[in-house]
Amino acid sequence: MNRQQCSFANSICWILKGVALTATLLTVSAWGQNPVPQIVGPVKPMAVAPGSGAFTLTVYGANFVPGAVVNWNGQPRSTTFVSAHELQAQIFAADIAKNTAGLISVTNPGPGGGNSSASWAQVEVHKPISTIALKEPEVYPFGSYLVLAADFTHDEILDLVGQYGSDVLFERGRGDGSFRFGSIAGQYYNSDGGAYGDFNGDGNLDFAYGELPPNNANARAKVVLGDGQGRFKSGGIISNVHVPTLNAGVILAGDFNGDGKLDLIVTNLQGFSVFLGRGDGTFRHMTDIADSTLGPTWMVAGDFNGDGKLDIALFVGPDGQGSSTSLYLYLGNGDGTFQSQQTIFSATSIFGWDLRLSDLNGDGIPDLAFQTETQVCVLLGNGDGTFQPMSCTTVGTQRQFSYAIGDINSDGKPDLFVSDYSNLNNPKFVTYLGNGDGTFQPPQSANGFFESFGFVFGDFNADGLVDLIAPTGGGVEVFIQR
Repeated sequence: MNRQQCSFANSICWILKGVALTATLLTVSAWGQNPVPQIVGPVKPMAVAPGSGAFTLTVYGANFVPGAVVNWNGQPRSTTFVSAHELQAQIFAADIAKNTAGLISVTNPGPGGGNSSASWAQVEVHKPISTIALKEPEVYPFGSYLVLAADFTHDEILDLVGQYGSDVLFERGRGDGSFRFGSIAGQYYNSDGGAYGDFNGDGNLDFAYGELPPNNANARAKVVLGDGQGRFKSGGIISNVHVPTLNAGVILAGDFNGDGKLDLIVTNLQGFSVFLGRGDGTFRHMTDIADSTLGPTWMVAGDFNGDGKLDIALFVGPDGQGSSTSLYLYLGNGDGTFQSQQTIFSATSIFGWDLRLSDLNGDGIPDLAFQTETQVCVLLGNGDGTFQPMSCTTVGTQRQFSYAIGDINSDGKPDLFVSDYSNLNNPKFVTYLGNGDGTFQPPQSANGFFESFGFVFGDFNADGLVDLIAPTGGGVEVFIQR
């Protein structure tokens, strides 16, 4: 409640503010720290036209507290706390005077708190376009199976961390959609898992990835600590003597126990393990979740029941140890533990993989999507930890496609973007523009490309149009919209 609102009913206002302050103090005193905030899914609006004037931006996520501030390209904006799941910020007309991209982050006040370093969002400032056109790709020899995009150097330009053989490279973004080698950030890469965040509280982005050193029988996760200038040093090792089958196939970062320090969740062959951050780049094993005993193939973190605490959606495909495709939900308790496994769906007739989180109908509730042998299926969230029946769109054949979700035409609605390589003589990008309600329009095709193993979306040249990076197994191809 702001000063202007208080002027209408002063005494009631200050009573309400006192109640809010008391609640805040009680929340902080429970751990002595505010949690690290996390943005989950796209913001609203996802895109605005240049010159359209000041507007209110809604940011969705988890671990928000009173006093949290939304940042536009690193600059704070007047922010209203709605709930631990939602913030609203006032964006200036000057911020969107011309085609650009607003890189969105959130900062919680101390004690604890800090920046939403494990997540970000973008607002595309561009008029909606009707035709998707991509420039010829720039090819880089890194990032074949691991690509992470984030601003590692504090210049509001997206950089990349990607796998190169058994090494992990840092590639600095130039701001025009191209990248240059920065440093060798890690070694002994042995997994498609990776996550970034400020793990030691120095304000710089670090990252964790799956590692298998020579002569080591068990995979593990390795943390490397960034200096904010593109250089990295060795940090903590994450292994699990209780579950030696830790495979680090998927790694998630977030403050799962609300103590103001980022934690890590790492898959094992029975489920996943929780490692609580000490705030210095090292982690301690807390617990193992093995209810499904199926070997997860994908996990995403989000607030699926609107309580402001991070939950886990876990997807198991038949290429794991399970005999069916299943999607499970673990609601977080906010202390690093989770409630009993809930089954969202399980089907022997579906061969599925590649679980992704977005907000496909613009209601601020996380939705889920995954692909089958021929379709991309969507489950719209109800906001209470349940989901509507899945709706599927046929986009390919014989599992010879991959997909991503993002606002490719800058109209403020998430779109479905598909790489179709069922015909290797005529591979193509296919876009299914979103209707804003979880459904999609008929497809339109863009220029062809080599086979891709997924996508990373981001506005890498800050022109207000989303670009994409396609890992190919032999490097990455960077496609810039024009």
